[in-house]
Amino acid sequence: MTKGEGKRARKRCVGIACGPNGAAALVAVSAFLVFGLNNTETSALPAYVMELGGGPFVAGLQNSLFVLVAVLLRIPLERVVERRGGRFAMILGALGYTLPCLLMASCTELWQIVVLRLAQALGLAAFQPSVSQYLAASSPAPVLGRHLGIVRFATTASLMVGPVSAFPLIGEHGYGTFFAVLAVAGVCGAAIACALPARRPAVAPETPASEERRPNPDDAGLPMARRQKALLLAGPFLLASGYSVVMNFGQLLSRSVLAGCNDGVLFVCLSAGGLAGSLVAGWAADRFDPKRAVACTIAANGLGLLLMGTAPGPLPVLAGALLCGAGYFGGIATLIAAAGTSLGGGASTFLARQQSGLDLGMIVGGLAAGLMMQAGLPLAAAFSTASAAAAAALLAWGMMYPRRKDA
Repeated sequence: MTKGEGKRARKRCVGIACGPNGAAALVAVSAFLVFGLNNTETSALPAYVMELGGGPFVAGLQNSLFVLVAVLLRIPLERVVERRGGRFAMILGALGYTLPCLLMASCTELWQIVVLRLAQALGLAAFQPSVSQYLAASSPAPVLGRHLGIVRFATTASLMVGPVSAFPLIGEHGYGTFFAVLAVAGVCGAAIACALPARRPAVAPETPASEERRPNPDDAGLPMARRQKALLLAGPFLLASGYSVVMNFGQLLSRSVLAGCNDGVLFVCLSAGGLAGSLVAGWAADRFDPKRAVACTIAANGLGLLLMGTAPGPLPVLAGALLCGAGYFGGIATLIAAAGTSLGGGASTFLARQQSGLDLGMIVGGLAAGLMMQAGLPLAAAFSTASAAAAAALLAWGMMYPRRKDA
């Protein structure tokens, strides 16, 4: 392909994505590939670390350090993203995931894996929040929740497809091939992000004058605004702490409860629930009171974690994975939509902080579960503790968040 033909091909791709719906579709495909890389790698690395000589605590620690470095990197990146836009951050993040993953294909020692995993923190710091920021900037307010739900659907589908299709590569060809295949997915995700149009203000269809401006929580008084913002940060933190337990030790749970099955079956059920939860929650965020939509997803997440930790057989554990996935992915979609539609001009910066709250939950959940197991407690105790955290989040949300559709 000549240089001129390449430019024309890119223009055609941009033309497809010129509208908000087309842009959201491209974001969904790119996120499917890049999140698929991260989800599959995150769920496989703890077992690999233990094979290389690390204990349960080290297995959870490497993922937690990866997230911690990403949170620290996100602070200086905020200004870069504001100046260059979400598209630039998505491309940077996709490459930040892909290049270290490609190098992992030739690593055989624990320290090498840990160093490259920490290098991938640039991907987590740049890509995840930029997806929400790009959609918040390019999607009209009446459909923001649905666009977020569609992208969450795509990222959840990546968890369904990734582990179950990539884990067999480990047994048949080794971890080198496994990491190489994930790197190919990352390259494709970065290429699609390059086809996105530059970020621009969303043009909404004609709406009544009463809907042109969403009420800002600050209008209702400073104490209420602070309380709402605190809940919009605490919700992702507590949901992510439980999700971290599943991502770090779900493979071990599969090997003990689902013996004889593909280790990825548990993650298939987790993401199947998330597929339904993301779409329903995205629609509910646009249609109903955010308080009701978020509360239902938190309740489903907590019940799912409880079943996974205490159920005696495979079927209840898989049912728990369905509920956990629906609650987690649906809850994150509704929490992001609630923030994006209520915080006005400050939504972009707040969404990055909300992603950091989610990442901190991933750190705490993985470390706490690893410490509990290192101390001799069973894996069920970690899942039950995560369920109790979800119950606490549900109680706080129900008591403190205002019951208004436009809150």
